[in-house]
Amino acid sequence: MADTCWIGIDIGGTNLRIGAIGRENEVTAFEKRSTPQIFYSMDAGGELVRLIRDFIGAYGLEGVVKGICVGVPATLNRERTVVLQAPNIRGLDGRNVVGLLRETFGVPVWLMKDVCTALFYDREKYHVPQCELLLGIYIGTGIGNIICVNGKELIGRDGVAGELGHIPLTGSSELCGCGNTGCAEVTAGGMYLARLCETIFAPLPVSEIFNEKRNHPLILQYLERLAGIIATEINILNPDYVILGGGVPAMKGFPMEILLERIRSHTRKPYPEQGLQIIVAEDDEKKGVTGAVLYAKSRQDKRE
Repeated sequence: MADTCWIGIDIGGTNLRIGAIGRENEVTAFEKRSTPQIFYSMDAGGELVRLIRDFIGAYGLEGVVKGICVGVPATLNRERTVVLQAPNIRGLDGRNVVGLLRETFGVPVWLMKDVCTALFYDREKYHVPQCELLLGIYIGTGIGNIICVNGKELIGRDGVAGELGHIPLTGSSELCGCGNTGCAEVTAGGMYLARLCETIFAPLPVSEIFNEKRNHPLILQYLERLAGIIATEINILNPDYVILGGGVPAMKGFPMEILLERIRSHTRKPYPEQGLQIIVAEDDEKKGVTGAVLYAKSRQDKRE
């Protein structure tokens, strides 16, 4: 049994990961679960509590947990205590996750966007230097985005800055989980690929879509949309670095070279295109749980 640890939880639209992180940020226990199997009713708070209790009990962590860190694919309030809207997670909207877990387990609790957990991990892994503007763009079920200014996440007045996946695309009338129509992530996120495999490409497994259909006009159109969205943010912000990753780019056969070429094609010349630095992040099963703890430690160190 560890003498002290943090619990990191990375809640995704498809899978949930939970891990115990030791003093040196090493993962000492880890589990991956299906998100719909965890959040199967409207009592998302109770289900999250049961998940953590079961994990603590299974790995003998009673009395050694120093803090709990939770990343969610959601908009959060400015104080990072309440989930405002989690379009792909049932029953989390309006939940004061920090208050619930702090009261239940009696330890400090941090709540963050899941994209934050990925960026804090990748920033350390790829030795990204301190800079004015760092963008994290992660394509999974939706499109995750974080904007870091001088090492600190840009929050926004209401706490919902960086919702790149919810910029409107002309000509799209698809309903998004946020309630709007035409949001970028509906036709440029992983959910679009899943729909293609259920309809036009059926019965192709989504895991094989890039292996089998990478040159299909619909896939090239998908990459073009995604590149345009990413280049839009680059042109507006002129970042020092962009970290690009997520479950979709990690899929077998993903044509990263095409995406990168199209991003640069849409980026303004000569700048910011000439100095553009894009780091393609590898997928890591334990990235989210470790990154959640790195984020929490950074907040703790700054007394935020």
